[in-house]
Amino acid sequence: MNFFDVRDKVVVITGGSSGIGYGLAQVFAEAGSKVVIVNKHKKNGEIAANSIKKQGGQVVSIATDVVRKNEVKEMYKQVVDMFDRVDVVINSAGIVVRKMSQEMSEEEWDMQIDVNLKGTYNSSVEAAPYMMKQRWGRIINIASNAAKRVSIHTPPAYAATKGGMVMMSKVLAIEYIPYNINVNVIAPGYFETRMNEEFRRVHAEEYKQIKKCFPQGRVGDIRGDLGGVSLFLASNASQGLIGQVISVDGGHTVGESRWGTEHGLPLDQLPND
Repeated sequence: MNFFDVRDKVVVITGGSSGIGYGLAQVFAEAGSKVVIVNKHKKNGEIAANSIKKQGGQVVSIATDVVRKNEVKEMYKQVVDMFDRVDVVINSAGIVVRKMSQEMSEEEWDMQIDVNLKGTYNSSVEAAPYMMKQRWGRIINIASNAAKRVSIHTPPAYAATKGGMVMMSKVLAIEYIPYNINVNVIAPGYFETRMNEEFRRVHAEEYKQIKKCFPQGRVGDIRGDLGGVSLFLASNASQGLIGQVISVDGGHTVGESRWGTEHGLPLDQLPND
């Protein structure tokens, strides 16, 4: 048996039309999975799905607001109607409002809590009954290293949602053990996506300094750095991982390095003297 095989697995990815979600949708489609892109805006989801279809992937899109539990419930019903099962859920939908505590409105706080935390919860618990019935499932929640390491620019609501996602995932992981459903978390480091585009533009010089602290000498690559660990967590090979948080950050949470500062090269090209 190929423990890493995800061919024909039905993989639902929230926030799958852009950023990390879209990159992972490409990875799973290339691996032979049946991918469902879930996105609030129908047009964006269809554009993303059509792009992957052109590359030969099996993919559909379903417009769903993950904040609305009834819409999430209906979305999973549609998935099961189409494919008869739900095997893997990757909760990647998320937003950030880059304001500090004294600037952020109550509405902006609530919006981030709703999408990042409540949306992940809705998707997880609505997928679970189908996984329970088939006695197999994988739920992968995309958090952030902001759940455990912050800087002066880390928005408080964003960090709170990602920290909450980690602990919620651990609780669900224990609850779902009897049904052979594994719940785990990926905590990405810095990846250049639409979510942080404004920060990179407004704080261009500071961003250059931040990148100098990355031990690997570069920012993350969605498909290259997150693809493999996601495929692993979605497969039988991850059977023993329950409620774990895996940081994929090029060593950033381990420490800082002068090598990235001076060279900015892949690790296999760094000097060893």
